Amino acid sequence: MTAQAARPASDASARVLALMVAANGHIDPRELDTLEELDAFALLGMPRTRFTALARDCLQEVGLGLSECSWLSARDVAYVDHLLEAVADSKERLLLCRLAAAVMTADGRVCSGERLVYDHVLARWHINRSMVTEAILHHVERRPRPGS
Repeated sequence: MTAQAARPASDASARVLALMVAANGHIDPRELDTLEELDAFALLGMPRTRFTALARDCLQEVGLGLSECSWLSARDVAYVDHLLEAVADSKERLLLCRLAAAVMTADGRVCSGERLVYDHVLARWHINRSMVTEAILHHVERRPRPGS
C-alpha cells in the first residue's frame, strides 16, 4: 500500500495495527516511534494522535486482558476476527504483518499477548513467517541508504 493508496476514510487497517500496539497491555512510545520511522501513519492515512487513540480503544477492549493470559478467550478471538475481517486486500494484510513485527520487537522483547495476537493474525490471514520476512527484506532493500 502506498501513501497515495491510503484510505483515510477507513480505520480498518489502523485498528488491526493498533491492536498489536495494545496487545502487551500498554502503549509503549518506542512502538509508536518505530511506526513513525517506518512511515506507517502516512501509509495508514492518519496522524499519530488518531492512531494512538485507536490503540487506547483496543487497550480498553482487550489489551489488558491479553497481557495476563496465555491464550485468546472466545471473546478476544471474536474481537480480533472482527477487526481482521475488515481488511480484505492481501498486500495490505502483508504490510500490516510487517509493521506488526516491527511493533512487537520495538521494546526489545515480545510478550505473550503480542505473540498470541500476531500468531492468530498470521493464521487467520494465511500468512507465514517467511512471507513476512520477505516483505521486511523487500522494504529494507527499497529504503534509501544514508549518504545516497
